[in-house]
Amino acid sequence: MSIYDVFSGGSKPFDKAQWAAQKQEQRKEAYELIDSTCTKMMTSGNCFQQYLDVQSRFDRYSVANAILVSAQKPDAVQLKDYSAWKQNRIYVNKDAHKIVILEPGKEYIREDGSKAVGYNAKIVYDISETSAAGKVQAPETKTMRELVSALIDASPVPFVPVDDLEMPAYYDSKQQTIFIKTGLSEEQLFVSMAKEVSAAVFDFKHNESRDVSDFKSFCVAYMVSERYGVDTRGFSFDRLPGEFSEMDTQVFKGELNSMRDVLGEIQSDMFKSLEKSRPPKNKEQER
Repeated sequence: MSIYDVFSGGSKPFDKAQWAAQKQEQRKEAYELIDSTCTKMMTSGNCFQQYLDVQSRFDRYSVANAILVSAQKPDAVQLKDYSAWKQNRIYVNKDAHKIVILEPGKEYIREDGSKAVGYNAKIVYDISETSAAGKVQAPETKTMRELVSALIDASPVPFVPVDDLEMPAYYDSKQQTIFIKTGLSEEQLFVSMAKEVSAAVFDFKHNESRDVSDFKSFCVAYMVSERYGVDTRGFSFDRLPGEFSEMDTQVFKGELNSMRDVLGEIQSDMFKSLEKSRPPKNKEQER
């Protein structure tokens, strides 16, 4: 029996033991999929970039769930379970593609006495598999000037323009300053700033030097740029750092988690900045 059969309905009476076994099997398969996808990501630039694309869209998702989505439906844009869609009067297609993610369950005590949280498998569906397909609300567009301004607000260190800088931007950890080359286009400015702001956050808030965090800062800058529709053709993941292929899976996931944390900090500060600059609604808009 498929692990999804328990959700298909039917006339058979509910079997709690069978349901529990099905859920346990789903959870086991989810963890196996996370590990196998991580193994691919460590050596495949395309697979790694696919994960970054998903994490940029689902920045509140855990790394584990972003990996699961990238492995099952990398083009997903909005995910909810069956009941959540139904509450919004949106109906899931009969043959809809099921996506398994993990959600926090009950707390439990480990053998060493420490607290931990168990995770349960949960089936969700993308909006493209529902009656609302084609009705995805386009994200509100922001000007490059607004995005650059928000990125400045998200930086933990100041910016200083420099005429003769050899590179577009550079975070100097000793001076705790980001130097910016003058004369850049707004898109060049945003992408360059995004990488150096990421490096500054890694250094300033996570105690990771820019040399250690260089590739991770590059990844965060890509996700921030992708999130706001900034041209990312200048980014390439054809060659991943050599040490990735030799990493333990848990260590690799730890690196992804630190990238997600920095992404979340920058996104949060940018969102607050963009909200402040939003013009007040008129009475007609408030109705």
